Amino acid sequence: MAYYFVQHGLALSKDQDPARRLSPEGESAVMRVATHLRQHNISLSGIFHSGKTRAHQTALLFSQQLAVDNVSELTGMNPSDDVADFASALQDNDNMYIGHLPHLERVVSYLITGNENAAVVKFTNAAVVCIKQVESEFYIDWVLSPAIC
Repeated sequence: MAYYFVQHGLALSKDQDPARRLSPEGESAVMRVATHLRQHNISLSGIFHSGKTRAHQTALLFSQQLAVDNVSELTGMNPSDDVADFASALQDNDNMYIGHLPHLERVVSYLITGNENAAVVKFTNAAVVCIKQVESEFYIDWVLSPAIC
């Protein structure tokens, strides 16, 4: 079983757009990563996002490329939300979770080490971190950055 954690694509600044939609560069990076995943036959059960505009747009771009119909908002994915609560609610199937910093980095650290402050991975916009679970152990299987797509 795999969990895919994604930081939303690069967004416009609050001055440019109070809703913080994806920038053209952000959309392009998300599309490159999503296309790469499709070409490598990544299959998802669902895509969950924080509900913020930039995360929702990122989720829709991934869903289009990966042909995933199950896209929905999930509470507990905002920057300062509780990591342990979120981790305990993860579903046992191949889902993608699109959110924000520092929450994503803290979630991955918590899953891998039990310490949300361990800083085991550094996210960038539109990057995907694939976490695998074997029995009760979690490990980072791979990281995909838009810079390498």
